[in-house]
Amino acid sequence: MFSCIGLWAQGEIDALRLSETDIQGTARGQAMGGAFGALGGDVTSVGINPAGLGIYISSEVNVTANYSSTPIETNWANNVLKHDNSKFNFANASYIGYYPTGNENFSAINFGFSYRRLKDFNRSYNAEGKGLNVSLSNYMAETTNNLNNYTGINAAEFDEPNNSDPYYRGNPWLSVLGWQGALFNEAANSPNKYESVMQPNETVNSLLRVSERGSIETYDFSLGTNINDLLYIGVTFSLTDINYHIQSDYRENFSGGNDYFTLSNYQDTEGGGYQFKIGAILRPADFLRLGIAYHSPTWYSLTDYYYGKASNNYDADYPSANTPEDHYPYRFRTPDSWIFSIAGIVEEKAAISVDYEFKNYSKMNIQDENGIESGENNYINEDFRLTTSTLRAGLEYRFTPRFSGRLGYAWIQNPYEKKFYDGLKEVMIVGTIPHYIIEGDANYITAGLGYHFTRNFYMDVAFVYKNQKDRLYAYSPVWNEQGEISVNSQPASFKNNAYRGLLTLGYRF
Repeated sequence: MFSCIGLWAQGEIDALRLSETDIQGTARGQAMGGAFGALGGDVTSVGINPAGLGIYISSEVNVTANYSSTPIETNWANNVLKHDNSKFNFANASYIGYYPTGNENFSAINFGFSYRRLKDFNRSYNAEGKGLNVSLSNYMAETTNNLNNYTGINAAEFDEPNNSDPYYRGNPWLSVLGWQGALFNEAANSPNKYESVMQPNETVNSLLRVSERGSIETYDFSLGTNINDLLYIGVTFSLTDINYHIQSDYRENFSGGNDYFTLSNYQDTEGGGYQFKIGAILRPADFLRLGIAYHSPTWYSLTDYYYGKASNNYDADYPSANTPEDHYPYRFRTPDSWIFSIAGIVEEKAAISVDYEFKNYSKMNIQDENGIESGENNYINEDFRLTTSTLRAGLEYRFTPRFSGRLGYAWIQNPYEKKFYDGLKEVMIVGTIPHYIIEGDANYITAGLGYHFTRNFYMDVAFVYKNQKDRLYAYSPVWNEQGEISVNSQPASFKNNAYRGLLTLGYRF
């Protein structure tokens, strides 16, 4: 019921952003929906199940280029805005080394190194709502009232007596910024109670502009072996880098005149982490392969750099305010996952593969740099599923010894508990960025072709279509002490269908 108290740190939605990844791999792997956990013999499989490295019978190098287009459509109170995003980058590059041992039981020990882009943050979008009867000012006033009821802290402490900075006294940063920038007021004849600057019977026109940049990239070092062509085992150690930047501007114009206010935010998240994976593939018959793999959490050391500013044109005494330009180092742990796979080979002409993966997003964990647990972990435990499923399936058919066709499908379940997903719980934000996205299930339809020009040199192409329907909130709904909704925030629908084209060039030797 009550907003969290604390300094700047990542919130539960931010934790999810840094934990989720996309389907990834070579053009061949993505054309088959990323379902390579039991097939092996492709660097995509090494990223899913490192035992796939043991299936290689030659060395290989390859590189994959990716072109993506992500048109985004927002619909806020029947006002539709569209924004197109396109990007070219290298999705992955890898080297696989095949080293025969001459031993009948352990025929080879293979080494693999790969670079993979796990997630691309690059996108921009806008949302505009007209004639709304709730304001961000209502949200800030109500959350500050709840804070006052819970702790006895009132907004008078958000000023700076004796040169003591209120941002560093355990106060919520958005409440401090909103108070100092006159984005909400003290209620008349109600000490220590606060109200919106929006007047009764007024409406607001709201405009949100967001630009995101950056990526999650990983460097994998893998070992795999083949035991009697029956059992393949492998292990991977990964180093992962995160670089994320967001800039947002939110403006509200009031219908009663020319009054308006703005809230601008800038944040960079940088750092790195490590992870290990272990897996096995069993081949009980020539036509059947069974796989299992475990992915540990990724343990990150991250730093946020941030700055927020509020301004208005209606209060000459307090026309603007800003937070310190500062940074916050912390530790973050993603959820671990298990992957179960099955693949069938039909007379060396066709391959069918299915992967099932589950993650427990409630195990995401945030700590400060000294290892002290964040209060956000309580909300993470409450608001995310114990089991979030991912299903991948793929088919490959070899028309000739050199030419192959592929199809695939993938489904990634949203990770939220139902009440949270339906917008019936307050989302606890930290810092001064109130907007967030609640993601729906993601569906992928994939296809591709492969051609061997020679025995050694090959080319694969793939097309990936992603469909996902999300909800964009400029700020969270809020409930009062009686359990009644006091700020009924209206979300915008957020469609971000994505189109991706991939090209892989490889050489085996």
